[in-house]
Amino acid sequence: MHFIVEFHEKYFSMDAHFQSVQGLKARICKDDVNKKGHIQFENLILRRAYQPDSKMVKWCMDTINNNIIKPVDLTVKLLNADHNMLSGWQIEQAVPISWGVEELHAQETKILIEIIELEYLKFHVLDSKGMNVAPPANIKTLKANKS
Repeated sequence: MHFIVEFHEKYFSMDAHFQSVQGLKARICKDDVNKKGHIQFENLILRRAYQPDSKMVKWCMDTINNNIIKPVDLTVKLLNADHNMLSGWQIEQAVPISWGVEELHAQETKILIEIIELEYLKFHVLDSKGMNVAPPANIKTLKANKS
């Protein structure tokens, strides 16, 4: 199995291949005062070989340096050996909150890895046909403030 990250903006059409994706995790957090729960989503962390001329880097730097906030939707697709989708996660309203590269070493020859961290509103689990499995469409979720 392998995966691909598809941004729903044509602007990022060449930015689909990543070494790893981390943070597809939702957690119910209980408020001790009123016993109500809210859903907290982890940040999405994407890793790939550094691509200095990519539009992804420009998007991250525009957000971080110039406070130009342009949320985008994206889908992480889990694929089988025939490149058919097995499952997926549709991410809503992702915004970069961190960008960087791994440590540089003069004595090592290796690919420089770029790390992009995205905060997002919520995600949906998709089936092999790209249909929403969870949460059901009638359930509302809230993005919790992370501290």
